[in-house]
Amino acid sequence: MKKFIYMCVILLVCSNQMLAQKMVTGTIKDEKGTPLPNVSIVVKGTSVGTITKSDGTYSLNVPANAKQLEISSTGFITENINIGSRSSYSVTLSSSSRSLEEVVITGYSNVKKSQYAGAATKVGKDKVNYVPNASFDQILQGKVPGLLVTVGSGQPGAAARVQIRGAVSITGGNSPLYVVDGMPVEGGVFQSLNPNDFESVEVLKDAVATAQYGNRGSSGVIVVTTKRGRTNKLSVSYNGLGGYTEAGQQKFDMMNSTDLLQFQEILGQKVGNSLPGWAFSRKNPANSSLPATTLTQYDKNLDSLRAINENWKDIFLQRGTFASHDLNLSGMSGNTRYFLSGGYYSEDGIGLRSDLKRYTARANIESKTDKLSFIFNSSAGYTNRNFIESENGVALANPFAAAYLALPYQKLYNPNGTVATGSGRVGPNAFDRISTTTSFNDQLKFLGSMNLTYNLTGNFYVGGFAGIDYRQTTNERSIYPNTFASNTAGFPVGPGGGSTVGRGSYNNATNSFMQTVVRAIGGYRKIFGLDHDVDMQVVSEYTREKTKNFGYTGYGISTKLLNTPAGITPGTVGNALIPVLSGGKSGRSLYGAMLLAKYSYKGKYTFNGSFRRDASSQLPLANRWANFYAGGASWNIIKEKFAENWRKINDLRLRISYGTAANADGFPFGNFGYLTTYGNGSYAGNQTIVATNAGNPDLTWEKIATLNLGLDFAFFNNRLTGSLDAYDKKGSDQVVTQTLPAESGFLSQDVNAAVVSNRGIELGLNVEVVKTADLVWSVGGNIAYNKNKVVSLGKVNEFEQGTEIVRVGLPLGSHYIVKWAGVDASTGAPLYYKKDGKITNVYSDNDRVAEFGTFNAPWIGGFNSAVSYKGFTLDVLFSFQEGFKRFNNQDFFQLNHAFASQGFNLRKEMLTMWQSPGDVTNIQSPLTQRQFVSKDIQDASFLRFRTLSLSYNLQRSLISKIRFFENVRVYVQGQNLYTWTNWVGFDPEDNNNIAAYEYPTPRTLTFGMNVTFK
Repeated sequence: MKKFIYMCVILLVCSNQMLAQKMVTGTIKDEKGTPLPNVSIVVKGTSVGTITKSDGTYSLNVPANAKQLEISSTGFITENINIGSRSSYSVTLSSSSRSLEEVVITGYSNVKKSQYAGAATKVGKDKVNYVPNASFDQILQGKVPGLLVTVGSGQPGAAARVQIRGAVSITGGNSPLYVVDGMPVEGGVFQSLNPNDFESVEVLKDAVATAQYGNRGSSGVIVVTTKRGRTNKLSVSYNGLGGYTEAGQQKFDMMNSTDLLQFQEILGQKVGNSLPGWAFSRKNPANSSLPATTLTQYDKNLDSLRAINENWKDIFLQRGTFASHDLNLSGMSGNTRYFLSGGYYSEDGIGLRSDLKRYTARANIESKTDKLSFIFNSSAGYTNRNFIESENGVALANPFAAAYLALPYQKLYNPNGTVATGSGRVGPNAFDRISTTTSFNDQLKFLGSMNLTYNLTGNFYVGGFAGIDYRQTTNERSIYPNTFASNTAGFPVGPGGGSTVGRGSYNNATNSFMQTVVRAIGGYRKIFGLDHDVDMQVVSEYTREKTKNFGYTGYGISTKLLNTPAGITPGTVGNALIPVLSGGKSGRSLYGAMLLAKYSYKGKYTFNGSFRRDASSQLPLANRWANFYAGGASWNIIKEKFAENWRKINDLRLRISYGTAANADGFPFGNFGYLTTYGNGSYAGNQTIVATNAGNPDLTWEKIATLNLGLDFAFFNNRLTGSLDAYDKKGSDQVVTQTLPAESGFLSQDVNAAVVSNRGIELGLNVEVVKTADLVWSVGGNIAYNKNKVVSLGKVNEFEQGTEIVRVGLPLGSHYIVKWAGVDASTGAPLYYKKDGKITNVYSDNDRVAEFGTFNAPWIGGFNSAVSYKGFTLDVLFSFQEGFKRFNNQDFFQLNHAFASQGFNLRKEMLTMWQSPGDVTNIQSPLTQRQFVSKDIQDASFLRFRTLSLSYNLQRSLISKIRFFENVRVYVQGQNLYTWTNWVGFDPEDNNNIAAYEYPTPRTLTFGMNVTFK
């Protein structure tokens, strides 16, 4: 009987418990509408929970008195949902890339951002993967506050100019250090890396991070983390995209045949010439006595020329094509995670004979036990690039110059079908070189690293790291024999006095780079109670770099053995075909020892610090060692008691840091810059050894100190997030060139003397304007201002450097030129401002002034918007640069009467050239010489429609009917769609001061598909 009573009681309790529960269901998706599997759904304050299925759905019995559901997943912001009377709760999770709890990866350690006092910005894989660009640095444009990325060439695979918070070094390097999976890599050589393998890119900007890299971190650090294996079942995914590229529309008009012949006639009346527009003109006094039949024939000649309007732009520029394919395998077996990938990338550029093909493979393996952690990362890439004859400059072999400077009344082909090459035939000559010369570039790159960590007793651990960055590049160049190119390429005269002209040449040059890094690591980490979080690490690091190069050029090429060294005729004194050899090798070693420390109290107060002692073989023994340090503190204000009722504020964290770093890269350091060096010379026709570099036994590090004050914030349930940073970055002991007395035997010597300052402010914001289960609309952006100034130059106040003036009080890159005052309407003479402000018609270099700004943009940034609705996502990105100017060298050639006499086409504006008194124009008389003046400096500020992307994730109900697919996403995207600018030229965005017919940045349209298989 008692047993029966007990059973009844148990049943009653269970039934009451069941009656006290209710079932809730829903679907969890990401911001793009993709269902998320394995998301944790827990009744807050209890152990009652479940996880979502592969289609993102869940169901859970919750107690009747449950108040909230806590929904969390790795990589996403945790959401707390109030439980009401409804039975269905669907949620869209936001990526943690905007969360202050994300992890900052410095290359040496991983730190929670809430416990990090430095300034860092992360770019997630959704912003880096599957972008039609072979060099990942270009992909970062407009996405990081304070990061300047400018593209110098649209050649497939070309690297960009990258700067973080402005330039400090005057003559040395200003590029950041790149680190991939903890391994420093060669900068500017990214064509063989596959950005589709990247998980994230971290941009580290202040001293807390850069001081850890000592002598290599002065210009900031960009840390790349590649993808890891998934922790659940095996995943196989494929991404493919293809499309085309095309040149944008220039903002100037060249003359057609009628215009040019008319201008030649106008020019002939002033200065005379032998050009057809004047030679066949009835206004030419030389023709006045010719018979009528001859003049009639001249008229027909002109009519025939006017009827020809060869479109050289269409001849030299093409619609390029683009294709990319990636296959990934990711999963976990036991304690081992793995990620394997293979990729193929192909791009035909918009210039004839410019393309790139890349083959990549990656294997990342991570295995963990209770004591041991092992990580192995490796990638191999091979690229083959085909270059045009000359991709920049006003050299007439450059097809981008020839496309505009070629004469419109000249035909490409002769009547017999051959290319109509010859003197003064810019277009045909440049086109012929494309098919009778070659320029190949093959590159093999391997990047690998291995990281071991072993946990000792207690909270101590030890570890080691070893990595290698290896690259071998082979450049191959041919000029075919008996061609226009071989007859005009400036071939040398042989020892016997014979010429190699017309015989053709073959050049092969191979250079290799190998960097090895080894580290020994010891550390201690422990959390004491709930209040104290301590992490300390000691690192010893050794780096060795080696470079080798060898090349040769042979002559007398057999037409049956083109593009191979077998075609070279062996050289003898008699045939004058002696080959030319070149080569060399170099290297450097770096050593560093470092202490890293982090302490956090109650998650409210955090202190980060580092001390590093470095040595570099690039410097003399007396100055080889240097100490670098950094310290930073952060205050998590929202965790204070007085902030407990700040319901609208989710995060508010104040940061401050200060530290030092250094630079010994670039000119003038080199690997032996402090030594007096020697090279080949000649005296009285005899070969000699001569001193080539004065060296400096006192040369030392270029030092950089950075102060940073920052604020991270999140409001309204993380709907508004952002960061604000202000910094003061000062470089001292910057190297400048000092003039030496003539009796020293050298013209100059490099010394540490200058001080350069960068001060600025950066703001990044993201707002979730709308956030529902089906619709998410977010808007974000960043803007940065940097004020660069030369503070001191040592013993001098200024010196010229190319077309700029380096002067105390001015920013680097300041233009230095004579100021244009217009054209004298009565005489047509060009007018200039003298230094005292008076106007003169006499040009003098002594009247140059620095009143035209700098070619380094002080304002940079970008803004974006993303809308997701039921599987559809629309993304847009704009980037901008403001407040800078560049020399438009294209104007100098296209608006210069002197080049018409040399057989070049000109712009239509030249028809407004001054001809008679009273003409009001900005084009001077042809009786005067055109000079480089301030009117050739133009505002290059721009706003660029960088990216437009529309994607669709197929609905789960549809995918479930397709047996093998877990997720399918299709998309279309455009790159560099439109640019708003006052710049007149190819592209305002460039990596240098002077625009000179560089390979223009193309507009791209691609279509793609991501597929994940079950």
